[in-house]
Amino acid sequence: MGVSTRDLTQLGEDMVVASTRLSRLATRNVNTLPHAAMRVLGRLDELGQARISELAKADRCSQPTMSNLVQRLEEQGWVRRAQDPADSRASLISLTDAGLAELRSARHQAGAALAAQLSQLPATDLTTLEAAVAIVHKLLTLEPVEDTAR
Repeated sequence: MGVSTRDLTQLGEDMVVASTRLSRLATRNVNTLPHAAMRVLGRLDELGQARISELAKADRCSQPTMSNLVQRLEEQGWVRRAQDPADSRASLISLTDAGLAELRSARHQAGAALAAQLSQLPATDLTTLEAAVAIVHKLLTLEPVEDTAR
């Protein structure tokens, strides 16, 4: 028996809500990076170097907003700007070693915050959660499928 599209949609919605709340819980007490900076550094870690327009699109913000944020990150030494060889008018933004270190520190703090919650779960739940995290990583590697339901 297959799972209906409606059931998969509900599962997807539940995952989005839970992951958003989990992310907020984990990063609530991260004091090394503002949330917006953590998002941009994380995107650069995921995507590699990118144009401001690509970062703005990925973060769902305006280009001027992203330019302002990138400028602040550049002043901190967490990102660097280089001329795009494909378009001399554009810049490519990349993560510096210092930026990666800040991101790793923030992720470690978030992980430690969750560890306190995780320690309250029974071992069987932790085993299930480890399997679920592996599945989420697998899900993130799949090619996007066009939504034909709209």
